Parts: sequence; structure tokens; C-alpha cells
Amino acid sequence: MDLKNLSVFNMAQRNMQYLAARQQIIAENIANASTPGYLARDIKKTSFEENLANSTKLQLATTNPKHLQGIPPKEAPQEFQIYTPQPSEALTIDGNGVILEDQMNQASKVSSEYKRMITIFNKYKSMMQVASSKISA
Repeated sequence: MDLKNLSVFNMAQRNMQYLAARQQIIAENIANASTPGYLARDIKKTSFEENLANSTKLQLATTNPKHLQGIPPKEAPQEFQIYTPQPSEALTIDGNGVILEDQMNQASKVSSEYKRMITIFNKYKSMMQVASSKISA
């Protein structure tokens, strides 16, 4: 059984890719905390509705030619969109916009979300294994 073909696993994998990319950007922000003129960056997260609309796996099933065909799914973006948010705090004298406390807090949240996604992924995987073993028995 290929778990990558199931939409639940596909969306979990996509979220884990987003979290890994965001952790990378946060690490770069922390590494540049004393670089003059550096502004903290982040990655835009698409909403659930956008992910659902961009998914190539989910399409309407029609049983009659008179049924609506639906809108063909768009291609999912290859990369996550990196942007520089407007600083909410005053910049330092050298123009640096990285606040270490905020970046460390974000890194902790991303780590927790990633662990949660791994737990969800593993729970669904074990449910599929149980269901598969019951079918084959």
C-alpha cells in the first residue's frame, strides 16, 4: 500500500515540508541576529482552502454526464513564498530587525507543530495498517 497516494498523508507531508522550510528560515534569522541591516524573514502559509484547491489528488467524481465537472485543480506551487514582514518593533541602531526572543519562540512553536504532525501521521499510518491486516485476515 502506497501511503503517498492518500490525501491525508499527502497533506500531512506537505505541512511537514512547510514546517521544515520555516524552521530553516528561522535558523537563518537567528544566525543573522547581529548582521547590520538584516530583517527577519518568514514563509507564508497557505490556508487549508488554498491547499485543498491546489491539490491534484482531489477531484469530483461524476456518475452522470449531466453532473458538474468542477474546476480543474491548479498546480501546487513548487516553493513556499518567502517574505519579509513589516517590523513591529523598532530596528536596532545598525538597522537589524531580528528579535531573538521572537525567533526562538517561533522556532519552539514550529518544532511543536512538526512533532504533532509526526504523531498524526503515525496514528493514521497505524490505523491503515490495522485496517489492512483486518482485510487480509
